[in-house]
Amino acid sequence: MQITSILIAGVAYFVLGGLWFTPLFGKQWDNAVGFERPIRWRPSTIYYIGPLAGCLVVSFAMSILFNIAQPESFQKAVALGLACGVGFGAVITSVNAISPNMPRPGLYALVTGSYHAVGLVLVSAIQYWLT
Repeated sequence: MQITSILIAGVAYFVLGGLWFTPLFGKQWDNAVGFERPIRWRPSTIYYIGPLAGCLVVSFAMSILFNIAQPESFQKAVALGLACGVGFGAVITSVNAISPNMPRPGLYALVTGSYHAVGLVLVSAIQYWLT
């Protein structure tokens, strides 16, 4: 387990989220959760700290899985990331989307679940390259 690869992969996952939920799919996510961004809206610090901490924890957990699975090729590392991203991230997101206060659960599951699937592939690829 290498701290450097955990930190770099976690920060990359976080940066992907910044891109995913703002310029790429921000409007779709807002629509899915029923949020209308006020003009000149600035989110609070927790809006950044919470996801960053979560991304670092996920990267740490992926490094543990890497130590257990020991993928011997880039393709197997990506397959591990995809299995975790879809099997855990996207599925848990989809189940959570079914809550009664979610205006558009399918859209939420699609936008957020696909972020986690792509993000965990990214984490897995970075950890493979750096370990």
